[in-house]
Amino acid sequence: MGDAPWLPRLEVSAPKFVEGLARVADAISTDGTLPAGLKQVFAAAICAVKRDEALVDHFVAAAAKSGVPREHVEGASVGLLISRGITPHASFVAATDKAYGPVDPAAADPEATAAFDADVPGAYAYFRRYFGFVPDYVELLGDRVAGGLEGYFLMRESSLAETPLPARDMELLLCAVNAAEYQPRFVAIHSRGARRAGASEEQLVEATLVALPFSGVASWLPAAQGILDSRDVAGA
Repeated sequence: MGDAPWLPRLEVSAPKFVEGLARVADAISTDGTLPAGLKQVFAAAICAVKRDEALVDHFVAAAAKSGVPREHVEGASVGLLISRGITPHASFVAATDKAYGPVDPAAADPEATAAFDADVPGAYAYFRRYFGFVPDYVELLGDRVAGGLEGYFLMRESSLAETPLPARDMELLLCAVNAAEYQPRFVAIHSRGARRAGASEEQLVEATLVALPFSGVASWLPAAQGILDSRDVAGA
C-alpha cells in the first residue's frame, strides 16, 4: 500500500483490523484470477482519482516492476480520462513517465481525424450494439446536442475497445474505479462489458476489491450490487 506512516499506531491500537487489512492487501498485491501487475494498474487509477500522487507513483512503479507493458498502462490512462477527466489522467501519465521513462511523442497526423466519421445514427448504432438498446441518457444528448453525442461516442469507442489495454482489462479497470466512487450503476455497466469480453465473476470481484483499501468497506456494496446486476448477461 505504499508508505503508511499511520500504520504503526494502528498496529498497536487495532491489531485485528490491521490483520484484516493485510489480508485484503494480499488479495490485491498477489496473483489470483488476475495478475498482480494488472491490479496495481487499477490501484494507481483509483489513487489518481483520489488525487494521491504519491500512491499513483507507487502503484505505477509496482506495475512496471511486475512486467506490465508500458502500452497497457498508457491505454489505461485513456480509460481513466473518459471516466474521471483530465486531472486524474494527467497524474497517471506523469507517474507513467517516472516509472517507464519519458517519451517524445510523435507528431500528430493532421489528417488522422478525417477518417473518424460520427453522426447521431452511427452513435445510436454503437450503443445498441454495446447495450442491446439505446439508453435514454444517450437519446437525450443526441436529441439536444448532436455534436456532444458524436464526441461521446468517439471517445467511448476509442477508450473501451481500441487502446493497447485489452477490452476485458479496460472494463475491469472501470469497474474498479466506479466501485471506488460508490457507483453501482456504472459498476453494472462495465461488469456486463467485462463479462462480454470474457471476464469471470471471480475476476470482477477481484478487480472491484482493489477499491476497498482506498474507499473503505462502503465501496464493496456498490461493487457487489453492480456485479450481481450484471448476471443478466447471457452465459453469466
